[in-house]
Amino acid sequence: MCLARRTAQADVVTGGLRTAENRGHLPARIVAQAINEQASGAGRGKRLALAAVIVATATGGSRIAGVARQMLTASVYGVGVQFNTFTSVSAIPNLISQLVADAAVSAAFVPVFTSLLTKGERERAYRLASALLSFMLVVVGAVTVLLIFGAPLVVRLFYPEFTHSAYVDTLAVNLLRILIPTVLIFSVSGVVIGVLYSFERFTMPAVVSIVWNLVIITFIALFSGQHSLGIYALALGTLAGTAAELVMLIVALRSVDFHWRLVFQWRDPLLRHVLVLMLPVTITLGILNFNAVVDFFFAQFVSDHAAAEINYAFRLYQLPQGMFAIAIGTVLFPTMSRFAAANDIERFRETLSVGVRQILFVSLPFIAWFMAIPEAAVRLIYQHGAFVSGDTARVSGVLVFFTLGMAFSNANIMFNRGFQSLQRPWLPLYVGLINLGLNALLDWALYPSLGARGIVLSTSLVSAFNFVALLLLMRRQIRRVDGRRIVVASAKIGLAGAVLAGSSFAVWHALHGFAQTGLGPLLVAVVAAYGVGAAAYLATAKLIGVEELSVVRLLVRRRAVAPVTGPDDA
Repeated sequence: MCLARRTAQADVVTGGLRTAENRGHLPARIVAQAINEQASGAGRGKRLALAAVIVATATGGSRIAGVARQMLTASVYGVGVQFNTFTSVSAIPNLISQLVADAAVSAAFVPVFTSLLTKGERERAYRLASALLSFMLVVVGAVTVLLIFGAPLVVRLFYPEFTHSAYVDTLAVNLLRILIPTVLIFSVSGVVIGVLYSFERFTMPAVVSIVWNLVIITFIALFSGQHSLGIYALALGTLAGTAAELVMLIVALRSVDFHWRLVFQWRDPLLRHVLVLMLPVTITLGILNFNAVVDFFFAQFVSDHAAAEINYAFRLYQLPQGMFAIAIGTVLFPTMSRFAAANDIERFRETLSVGVRQILFVSLPFIAWFMAIPEAAVRLIYQHGAFVSGDTARVSGVLVFFTLGMAFSNANIMFNRGFQSLQRPWLPLYVGLINLGLNALLDWALYPSLGARGIVLSTSLVSAFNFVALLLLMRRQIRRVDGRRIVVASAKIGLAGAVLAGSSFAVWHALHGFAQTGLGPLLVAVVAAYGVGAAAYLATAKLIGVEELSVVRLLVRRRAVAPVTGPDDA
């Protein structure tokens, strides 16, 4: 996601903002102010509004395509050995890719590149982009080649259990070799996306994720038959989809008249500055993805389908984060940055509190649904073809344990944004380093008795620890974090969530027999259970005076004012 910050001068506080009579409307005012700031800008409102519509549409299309891809993948491969092996080994290129993908590049490269453009130094900016592209091609390219040749050693190091079967060992090595080139492609794509973001070209970076999903769907549909490519269709489709993304991004570069040149000016101070700025973001992303590698390392000792079960549950678990939590953090991030730059700690604190409480409000429905009726979503999305009822039961159990940490994980996004606004990105990094050891220790302690559920319970406990640690660190930075309002809001939201859970549970079990008769009845039952629960949640929230309810309409209506990219996988 683009982390470029705006640190404009603080505006004068609007009349009555902090008065007692307007206190109840403060969240809506803060979010409205944040949205209006991003929408108006410097005379770019109409163009950015159009871009927002395009990005929002593309994001929605990507979600739909992602759901279709997940449904097809589950139907064709289920939780069998092939998909379990694919899931496990793909964590390695995913780990490396995240270190050099667009999130890290955007955080470091975009501000420097944009600064040069603002000063009228376009040629200098293009030289910097060419130097960074050349650096990625040479350095990441060398790593890619080493990993391709060293794939057997990597598999034996990270997945020793696979070596007990010659078939699984060979399969893992072959799949890893197919997926490793995506590391190089992602690194180049990250720089290209950074250039496009700097010129406010948001459409193509949003559209390419749809193409990525569609290419994979096409490969699975055409080549995954029993006498065809099998799981290799998914691996080759992932590689082809990633390559197609890069081609489309390169074509989009023509709109800004950028021509890449091979440049080996690695002593360029600006290039070094970008690489230094990338470091904290890269390490933080590396920690998050290394935890996934650790989880899959222990999953291999549980069963030959544990990693696949964790993967399917995670895809559902991350939906509210990608749809809401990241959007809320992105909308409020520029406002927090402005308050932090102006040393207006009171308004910074208020905005941070609003973000945390709003994230809790939009997360609670998913927490209630996934805890009370987890099998509803799992059956609807996954239980087709090779994915059978026994798989639904196991994945549903994993989803419940994942969900225990959802509120903490989503709220952590807001705290991370807060530390970025205060220009203290290293503090969450230090907590993340502790999380590495804690996650591995809890995985080791819990997987023998709880299996895959123990591994994801470890993830939930680490998210809770991370939340407490970030909260305490934030208190040291700004003295207090509006804890009383967060606790009161959490209690009210929790009550509304309990009503939702009870309502959805009652409807789901009343229609359980009807849902067994086919896909259509199942869809009706799921929509009814979720719809009644959502209505009960909103009605209860209004009845007990949950002030976060007033912000929902603003965020839903304008969530794409600042184009954001979250998890593409639905």
